[in-house]
This record gives sequence, structure tokens and C-alpha cells, in this order.
Amino acid sequence: MKNSPTLFLILFLTIASVQVCGAQNLKGKEMDSLYFVHRFRIDLRQEIEKKLLQQYRKSNQQEVLSFVEILRFSHSMSSNFSLVEKFSNEIKAKYKAFPNIQARAYQIVGYHYFIGIKNYEKAFDAYIQLEKLLEAHGHTIISDYSAYCSEIAAAYYKFKNFKKAIEISKKGIGYSNDKWDFYNTIGLCYGELLQVDSSIFYFNKAVDEAVKLKKADIYRTISLGNKGYSYYRQNKIDLAKPLLMTDLEGALRVDDKGLAAGAAITLADVYLSERKLELADSLLEMSRKFIAKSNQLDRLEQLFPIVSKYHQLKGNSKLALAYRDSTIKAIKRNDSVFNGLLVMRVQQRTDLAKLTEEKTKLENYREISNLRLWAICIIFILIILGFFIVRRYNSRLERNKKHIEELNRVLHLRQRLSADMHDDVGSTLSSISLYTHSLLMQPQTDTQSAILKKIKQSAQNVQESMSDIIWSVNPDMDSMGQMVARMRIFGANMTEHSGITFTFNMEDAVADLKIEMSARRNIYMIYKEAINNAVKYSKGKHINIALVTNNHHLEMKIADDGIGFDKSTSTSGNGLINMQRRAEEIDAKLFMESSPENGMVLKLILSFKDD
Repeated sequence: MKNSPTLFLILFLTIASVQVCGAQNLKGKEMDSLYFVHRFRIDLRQEIEKKLLQQYRKSNQQEVLSFVEILRFSHSMSSNFSLVEKFSNEIKAKYKAFPNIQARAYQIVGYHYFIGIKNYEKAFDAYIQLEKLLEAHGHTIISDYSAYCSEIAAAYYKFKNFKKAIEISKKGIGYSNDKWDFYNTIGLCYGELLQVDSSIFYFNKAVDEAVKLKKADIYRTISLGNKGYSYYRQNKIDLAKPLLMTDLEGALRVDDKGLAAGAAITLADVYLSERKLELADSLLEMSRKFIAKSNQLDRLEQLFPIVSKYHQLKGNSKLALAYRDSTIKAIKRNDSVFNGLLVMRVQQRTDLAKLTEEKTKLENYREISNLRLWAICIIFILIILGFFIVRRYNSRLERNKKHIEELNRVLHLRQRLSADMHDDVGSTLSSISLYTHSLLMQPQTDTQSAILKKIKQSAQNVQESMSDIIWSVNPDMDSMGQMVARMRIFGANMTEHSGITFTFNMEDAVADLKIEMSARRNIYMIYKEAINNAVKYSKGKHINIALVTNNHHLEMKIADDGIGFDKSTSTSGNGLINMQRRAEEIDAKLFMESSPENGMVLKLILSFKDD
């Protein structure tokens, strides 16, 4: 067997350091080094496992044996779904004494589900457990802390949860020897959140990190290109142009056609603004070819508007309009891909629930069958009684079957209704918004511009209201977890640009509650009305939300530190009346406390039954 001297030296020194440890636990960094050698060097796997087992027999360290178990699991799980499922369920209890081993196990499972088989629901289950371990034990116990943060942040970035990706990245960046990926990712996230100054700040850090660590030059040019794109968004063309050219040259040097296409599209728009149509045309043609070769069709959403602008400047209005239509189609296609990922996550959750239900039914059926067998074998005289029991059981199954069919019919109706509204009405509203946006980009009179802005805003308002209706009707969203996530996003969006600090606290048990559709919708509408009132009228600096369970009651508390009002002199408006009416519809209690200059506290209490 021919082994690389460097890798063999790593293996030898790592094993030797393990032996020196004696009765001490296997060090985290040593485990990380062995894990990566074991992962990428198939020819060394048996030798690594053999040395570790020898160490276990000498020291009797259970952590060493646990580490060997996850090493073996990591290269045997690819084609065995049941093995991965069983291993995932055992991680928390089996490796509870060794949080570093536990973290590595969750990372292996999460990566396998996310990258390997694209089961995003199960991947996030593993990543959430990993995130809890990082929070509980920190970098002193979890040795590969920064790498785990990077992987979790990438998962959130893929699903466009940019704020969460930034939060996780900032937790891990301080413990990483190579911070380039963190800086670049944070910069991209701030760019998507339209916080351009913050984006540029982190891209500058990424450039400095690439130079300091003497990384391949493509890392530097990528960050410069991202920085140039941020200047481009600010319409600072003189600053953007040289950076974009550097990015394009770097991509061409390493023959990264996807990266080159992205840089060329933006640079072409810069040349169009300078009326250098021939240069812009050559870059657009290059982008078309590179997009086709790299198969990165999502970049068409960026390409088509620039091509449309080019033909408009050339005086070819017909082609300009055609590419405008192509832009809309590209946007819809990219949205459908992302929505498909979200639907896949929801479908995976539904499939998992159905699988669990079927397993429970199967176990129940086996128990009943065993009882019947014992009854027949032991007491023959009870055969007749058994016959009537079976008959009654079959009758009950028939009734249950009819009931389930009726439920399925209702569920199908709700799914079809939500899908039809989303596909038909949603796409129409999106088209209206996009067409008005396109018209606004062209010279208009003040009156025409004002009317177009009103049309665009009205379409967006209707689209948001329709989204709430679709969400409340969709049976796949019948969970407290989905409702809480929507509440959190709504509150954050409402307060983001109003100078109000938004705090949202929730007990873990709240996410597991089962809430009926009518109750779920009314709770959400009460919450939405309260947040709207607090943002518009309270003049406060803080809004605090708390969701807790207390003695079979769900309590929602919304508090602000605004100007408040005198309940004895204030006339109740439609908002408070509507909230009170919604609370009465679901048999909940609504309380409000307020006085001048002391803010307001609104509390909703709803009773629930355990499943």
C-alpha cells in the first residue's frame, strides 16, 4: 500500500498524541483531524480504526469507541436509509456524555440528508440539534465549532433566511482560522437584505483575508467582484467598473464560466449606461454562451433585463419587449424552483408524519393479532366471541375508512383551492407588479408615475392579503410551528425600518401544539392587528412578544413601551373591537392594560387539550 508521507505523518502523530493522553478523553482537534483523513483516504480507514480500537482496549475510554462507531457509520450510510434513520434516533441518548461526538454525528447526518439525498426536512432536524449543542457547549467543547456554523449558515442561505445565516456566521467567525468564507457569505446576505454599506464592509474584510492567508487569487477577485456589484447597486459606476472587470478577468483565468457570466452581465449594463453598445453586446453574447455551458439557468433572470435594455437603446422596441417577457418567465421559473424546495420540505414533513402513523398502526395491528392467536390457542371456547370481536373491529374500520375519505376530500379541496389561488391569482398579481415596475423604469409624466405606483402598491397589498388567506387555508400549514414562524417574520418586517426593537420569545413546547384552522387564523389576525397598532400609534422603541404554555393554556403577550392611553377616556376603535370579537369566536380571553406614558400590554389566553 502506497501512502502519502504527509498524511501518514498526520495519522502517526494523531494516534501518538491519543496514546499520550492516557486516561484523558480524546481531544477534539485530534478527532477532527482523524475524521477528515478517514473521510478522504479510503486506503487508511482500516488502519485508523485498528489503531483507535487498540487505544480503546488499553485505556477503556468509551469516547474512543464512540468515535470509531461514527467513523464506520459515516462511510456505510449512503445506500442504507433505515440505518441512517436508526442512527439519527439514537444520537441524543447514545452519545449524551460526549457532546463533541454528538455534534459530529449530527453534522454527518445533516450533510447526508442536505447534500446527499436532498431530504431538507430531516437535514434541518439534524442541524437544529447541532445548533442547540453549539449554543449549550460553545467552542471550548465543540472543537469544530466554526465549521459547523459555516455549514448551518449555508443551509439557511440556500432557503433565503439571510438574517439567520448572518447570525450563525457571526457566531462562528471568531473561532475560524480562515474567515474568508464567513466574510463573503455575510456580505452576500447583507446585499440580499439591501444593506449595501454593511455588504461592502464585509467584502473588504474578505479581500483582506484572502491576501493575508495567501489564498488562490480567485478568492480575492470574487470578493472584489461582489464589492463591485454592491457599488453597482448604489449606481456608483466609476467605483464598480474596475472591480467588475477584475472579477471577470479572474473568472476567465480559472475558466469558471458561471462566475464569468455573472460578472459579464453586470459589466455589460455598466457599458450600456456609458452608451458603449458594442462592448456591451460582446459581453452579453459571452454571458449567453457561458450560462449555457455552465447550465446555471437561474442567471437568465439577471441577463434578460440587460438584453432588453440593450435592444431598447438600439431602437428595437419589439425585441426589447420580448426580452422583458422573457425576464418575467425567468423570474417565475426561479421562484418555482425555490418554491419547489419549500414544497419539498413540507411534503417531506407530511410523508414523515404518515410514515410514523403507519408504523403505529402496524404495531397496533400486530399486537391485536398476537392477542387473537393466544386467545385461540389457549381458550378454544372463545372462538365465537372472537368472531364477533373481529366483526365489530371490521365494522369500525369501515366507519373509520369513510371518515378518512371524507377528511381527505376536504383536505384535497383545501389544497386545490390554495394551489389555484396561488397559481392563477398570484401569478396575475405578480405580472401586474412586474409590468408596472417595468413601466416605472421608463420616462413617465408625474401623473402617470403616481398612478403606476398606486397600481403597483395595490397589487402588492392584495398579494400579501391573498398570501395570508392561502396560508390559513392550506392544510400543510396546520401547525403551531408554521404559525409562529409567520408571526416572527411579520413582526420583524413591520419593525425593521421603523426604529423599533422587536423581541420574540417562545417556549419550545408551543411549537408542538395542535391548533385548529379557525383558531390559528384568529390568533394570527389578533397578533397582526396588535403589531400594526403598536408600530403605527405607540411611538415606542421596543415591542416584546412572548408565547408560553401554562396549565393547558396558550398565553400570547404583546407589550410595547409607547405613549399608551387612558382606557377610561379613550373610545374603542374597530381594531380592538375586531380583536375582541375574534377572541370570543375561539373561546379565548383577551386582556389589555394601558395608561398614558406607560405603554400597553395585550394578553390572549386560549385553552387547549393534550393529544
